[in-house]
Amino acid sequence: MKNNFSAQRARQTRLKLTIENLEQRELLAADLRNTLIMPELGVNDPVVQMANDFIDNSTDGVRMNTVGALMQAVNNILETMSERNYDGTANNLTEIEWGSAGEQLLRVADAAYEDGLNSPAGADRLSAREISNVLNTQVVSAGNERGISAFIYAWGQFIDHDIDLTLTQEDGETLEIEVPAGDPFFDPTGTGTQTITTSRSVFDPETGIDSPREQTTSITAWIDGSMIYGSDQATADSLRQFSGGRLLTSEGDLLPTDEAGFFRTGDIRANENTGLLAMQTLFVREHNYWAEQIATNDPTLTDEEIFQQARAIVIAEIQAITFNEFLPALLGRRGVDAYVGYDSTVDPSIANEFSTAAFRMHTLINDDVKFFGNDGREVRDGVSLAESFFNPALLQETGIDSVLKYLASSQSEEFDLQIVDSLRNFLFGQPGAGGLDLASLNIERGREHGLADYNSVREAYGLERVETFADITSDLEIQQKLENLYGSVDNIDLWVGVLAEDHVEGAFVGETAQAIVSDQFERLRDGDRFWYQNMFSGRALRQIESTSLADIITRNTTVDNLQNNVFFMRAEISGRVFADNDGNGMRNRPEVGLAGFTVELLNEAGEVIDTTTTNHHGHYRFTSVTETGDYQVRVVLTDGASETSPTTVDVLVSSGDQALRGVNFGIEGVETNDDTDRDRRERRTRVRDAVFASIGFRDAMPNANGRNLR
Repeated sequence: MKNNFSAQRARQTRLKLTIENLEQRELLAADLRNTLIMPELGVNDPVVQMANDFIDNSTDGVRMNTVGALMQAVNNILETMSERNYDGTANNLTEIEWGSAGEQLLRVADAAYEDGLNSPAGADRLSAREISNVLNTQVVSAGNERGISAFIYAWGQFIDHDIDLTLTQEDGETLEIEVPAGDPFFDPTGTGTQTITTSRSVFDPETGIDSPREQTTSITAWIDGSMIYGSDQATADSLRQFSGGRLLTSEGDLLPTDEAGFFRTGDIRANENTGLLAMQTLFVREHNYWAEQIATNDPTLTDEEIFQQARAIVIAEIQAITFNEFLPALLGRRGVDAYVGYDSTVDPSIANEFSTAAFRMHTLINDDVKFFGNDGREVRDGVSLAESFFNPALLQETGIDSVLKYLASSQSEEFDLQIVDSLRNFLFGQPGAGGLDLASLNIERGREHGLADYNSVREAYGLERVETFADITSDLEIQQKLENLYGSVDNIDLWVGVLAEDHVEGAFVGETAQAIVSDQFERLRDGDRFWYQNMFSGRALRQIESTSLADIITRNTTVDNLQNNVFFMRAEISGRVFADNDGNGMRNRPEVGLAGFTVELLNEAGEVIDTTTTNHHGHYRFTSVTETGDYQVRVVLTDGASETSPTTVDVLVSSGDQALRGVNFGIEGVETNDDTDRDRRERRTRVRDAVFASIGFRDAMPNANGRNLR
């Protein structure tokens, strides 16, 4: 993470994608390079390069009408322009259906149906609920080791809803997940007959009889903003004002609503929780922000032209944030290979292993939703995650600002096997009244889709097979649980194995998740002819890439106290315990630090949440701040010590990159490091002088450098 100075410098020097900084000629260039580029052309095409060279070499004195004339001339040449199709077709000019809605999911590892065709895999494995009870119960909620914020799962779900959706069958095949007798949530009376019912997924009807069943996706695979705009023309049209290129909104600049009061978006899952709705709303506002800027910039443009240009910019921003902020936080800085350009041979299709297992990262989700103000404090009582399910009225009450500030100001759960109760026991309702266990569903879904076991998938992705449970995790308890549940490393459900792995150094996930997720996103990027780095160049490209999620939040809300990278929440508190010789409570030279003092960090409720000990210079530091708000730091006095400053200091952490330094404590009545060092020096001097005297040397004899030995 950048230090405070570096982060501040970066914020000051970043060129933000605003109409004030993005000169008219650059905006027109962006239009040319993105929305208006002929599908067959890329940034290296002579016509496009001519425009780029003119724009990049123009002086500040070039007026809009000159650039406009050039753009018009180029537009006259490119009369057959087109943009992304809503359904994802014709991105690849040879494989027209690649990445489009309704296509089969891709398989990297061979299908492993029990009967080779369609019967769920893992018939010899224990019930998914039994495995969930043993492995997935949330025990500890204490942030995560990498300091990743809650935006990791908010953006993860947002982008997931852009690239894959496999529906379940209506009035079709179902599966029954056996519930262990006496399960405290789903069989509290111990009947031993309870089950969790789930429907099987929609699949290609031409499969499953003579060849393995293949599930399908109902939306486009491309990172193309389909969760905002939809994956078909009718949905896209239903969300538009058809005036000024804008998307529809409702009171409070929120999303439009349907007759039942639910918010309408390009994706049917938007109302699942409050954080997701906040993200959807943010990017509708971002679209309308750009529509307004574009319309003001050129009043001659039609509604359709304005809409498509704003849509193109928003899609580019989503792609850039995903690869520049989200994936580095999740996979590590080297988790994704560098972009080398569009490759028409790359199939972008969503892998079954990705959508059904590796990207189902529900372990990251917090069990509550809170609402924070710009100062990092709560502005109203939070709610449980379960209370936010399909509750649009909550967002209508709170707005999106306090939700987005919370997501940036609180760490996510650790990437591990633990799943919070709202997801594991109360998903979408109480047990017996619609409530489900998402961990059980994830395990069962992998079996239902015929996913190969964890070890076989590793091999299919070019990783070495594991030979022991210790090869998966260094946690001895988890090793034993896996062995008890599965017996063999060759029989583990993929979703379970992915979560159980030790993390790759510098990453938030294990080796298998890193391989599957990076492969998927690289294919989505490399196989996309409209990818922003293929469409934009020069200053316009730099503007897109320098726009962070924090920038988009800031210009579309009242939130103005965010860290530069909202995917990290790494606040810290530090100071020194010192010997206050003059008793004024302030550290002055030569007052020194005191080693071995216990310092405690307390939360707003007065509970001790962390403890540390001062080092030999008296310094201490807390990096365990998992969310913004009010804290206290307290020093514990030793026998004979008395304070000259308060032993408890109130501190406020207001943002996710704040470093509160100088929280110091003055102490009297203890032996200082200086006292001890002085005694040692005097003792050494007396011994040396006695030795010199015994052998006839004069006291304080100069050394070879002419310095006094004393």
